[in-house]
Amino acid sequence: MQKRKDFIWKMGGQQGEGIESCGEIMATILAKEGYSLYSQRLFASRIKGGHTTFALRVALEQIMSIGEGVDFLLSLDQETVDMHGSEVRDGGYIICDSKVNPDFSKFEGTKINCLSLPISETAMKQGSLLMRNIVALGMSVALLGFDTKMFKDAITEKFAKKSQEIIDKNLAAFDDGHSLVMEKLGDVEIDTLPAPGKKDQMFLLGNEACALGAIAAGSRFMASYPITPASEVMEYMIKTMDKLGSTVVQTEDEIAACMTAMGGVYAGVRGFTCTSGPGLSLMAESLSMASMAELPMVVIDVQRSGPSTGMATKVEQSDIDAACYNAHGDYSGIVISPTSIEECFYEIQKAFNLAEMYQCPVIFMPDLQQGLNKQSVPSFDLNRVPINRGKMMKESDLPELVQPNYFKRFELTEDGISPRTIPGMKNGLFLSTGLEHNEEGKPAEAPTMHVAQTDKRFRKLETVADNYEPFLNNAKYDEADVLVVGMASSRGAIEEAVAEFDQEGVKVNHLQLRLIKPFPAKQLQPFFDAAKKVVIVEHNKTGQLANLFKINMHKKHKISSCLKYDGNPFTKSYVKNAIKEVL
Repeated sequence: MQKRKDFIWKMGGQQGEGIESCGEIMATILAKEGYSLYSQRLFASRIKGGHTTFALRVALEQIMSIGEGVDFLLSLDQETVDMHGSEVRDGGYIICDSKVNPDFSKFEGTKINCLSLPISETAMKQGSLLMRNIVALGMSVALLGFDTKMFKDAITEKFAKKSQEIIDKNLAAFDDGHSLVMEKLGDVEIDTLPAPGKKDQMFLLGNEACALGAIAAGSRFMASYPITPASEVMEYMIKTMDKLGSTVVQTEDEIAACMTAMGGVYAGVRGFTCTSGPGLSLMAESLSMASMAELPMVVIDVQRSGPSTGMATKVEQSDIDAACYNAHGDYSGIVISPTSIEECFYEIQKAFNLAEMYQCPVIFMPDLQQGLNKQSVPSFDLNRVPINRGKMMKESDLPELVQPNYFKRFELTEDGISPRTIPGMKNGLFLSTGLEHNEEGKPAEAPTMHVAQTDKRFRKLETVADNYEPFLNNAKYDEADVLVVGMASSRGAIEEAVAEFDQEGVKVNHLQLRLIKPFPAKQLQPFFDAAKKVVIVEHNKTGQLANLFKINMHKKHKISSCLKYDGNPFTKSYVKNAIKEVL
């Protein structure tokens, strides 16, 4: 029997039918067994009803994207067959609930195997349609050739707080589903995935990784307002607050959230807030104040499709301009983006460090594909990113103040970064407002002071790219046919496309950008110069990332865009076709 390297399983139906929980059970078990996983939920912006799918890519080696095509499609309705049947690869399987009298006519004469099986009827044998997802799980395990014991153990654990009767009925539903497929297949052999051996890994959302990273960075204060697709960050912080002694404040809106987080930062804690595009717009004035007051706060912006409410459950990378330019005046701040779910953990820690090192707001920008989907990652190293609080002064080191003098919190230093004290420190008293100020924080409107303080706020950011790795470097050629640059979740699709070009003898370099503002032009220019063409891959209509390249880079005539803004993630083929157009 042939051993495959990966497969993609997808289940679809209506929201509220247990589709996600079915996928979660399967994914949790396979992650424990050492498989590399990447999951994707597609769902409508409503609580119940509307088409939804849960896709799971399972592989033997690390994967960074959901991939393309489907090997096993399990459908609870005809809509799933109609919408996703075309994704099924030759030799793949479609199973649909016989209750809906599925129409498989368009697959006649193809190499796709279509099975109409009594999912609902089998669930009702155990007394409830709610067990359809467990029946479907049994069917999936049969198709994929996995051992049933570990899944049955997981079902028992999942319903451990229920009665034994409920546990037994769910186990029976699983067995019935498994038997239906085994009987239908008979002696047919299906390519299976060999066991990889257990690994020390985690399977989690990017949002959960962000929350864990904030905790590892020493943050114990969060103020936020719930918003899709960012709410899981706050939810995770709430779950852990009692154990860690943290404080989480759910405010009345995003303005209050940003200002409350700023208050925590002013008091000396590592405070942060979390939002998405609409909330980021509301935070604009507060961020400008944080820039003026040089408050080191972190804002997580999990990007979604816009403008306005847009498509709240679909991916986009269209907040780049807002993150860079939304705050009024000569706003000085930092914008960074993680290149993977794993980096959501490590880079958010660096965001807290950068905020305190440069005493300014840092906007941390994953996208929805990272935030709301899960990936298996190596267990996190809690010591990889040491905490750096910048020029935070100790009370014992402060010289005695003579009234009416205040501490020079905004001292005009050579590097633009001033010593920092926090309220309550003896001899550390200063004023902090949104007004232009002198070195002690006292309001000042003298032209020379405004120029000096403005220059200071920008001068301090000149070394950010020297103290932070501005991009993931996958460039292997001294001279390349094409340089591809992406951000956030596009990494996996780009890496897979580049790997195929390598096999075809086409020299394609790849950089995945982390530092967006201040733009790392000096660090990028050598790679830019070494390529004949440059393709910028991003999820928006207007080429916001490409525009930053055009503003900051020489030889901008090389630049082309690969844009996708339909709410779906990039695929290898989509990226590859865009690169082919410039070859």
